[in-house]
Amino acid sequence: MGENHRSLSGEHNRYKGAFAEFVISHHLTYSAHRENDLFRGMIRNLPDDFRFADYESVRPCHSPPLHKPEFQLDILAEAADTDYSLIWEVKHRETRKFSVSEAEDFLEKAEELIRLEGIRKYVLTVFSSAGFTRETPDWLRAHGIAWTEDARWLDTHLLEKV
Repeated sequence: MGENHRSLSGEHNRYKGAFAEFVISHHLTYSAHRENDLFRGMIRNLPDDFRFADYESVRPCHSPPLHKPEFQLDILAEAADTDYSLIWEVKHRETRKFSVSEAEDFLEKAEELIRLEGIRKYVLTVFSSAGFTRETPDWLRAHGIAWTEDARWLDTHLLEKV
């Protein structure tokens, strides 16, 4: 594979990832709390009392300058203290399934964000368009992390319905 092809492929994948984060953020901002049952049905391993909130902010999240370890999380949907905030890892790729090692990295970054921000009530969530390796759902379940590969999270037609 030529260097130019790898460069274009990397750029394409960055745009795909940014698109997925944008659409999911849009659903969390405008749709999920209005269509709670629909969107709740798209995610596995949510707490029994979970309901999507009218989130105070929905944004990407980065570690403070000079903070060690450095981290970046794809989406933080901040809720009032009585509702669950959501912290998302979004992987929009063709074939590579989300692995346990990626889940471990996500958990480590999310725990640091939770500590820094003082988030009390939250759900960690992973979206992987290519799915998950065989052992990953069991690992996510054991660590209380929700997950989805449901393509409806990327459905722009759902944006028009609300």
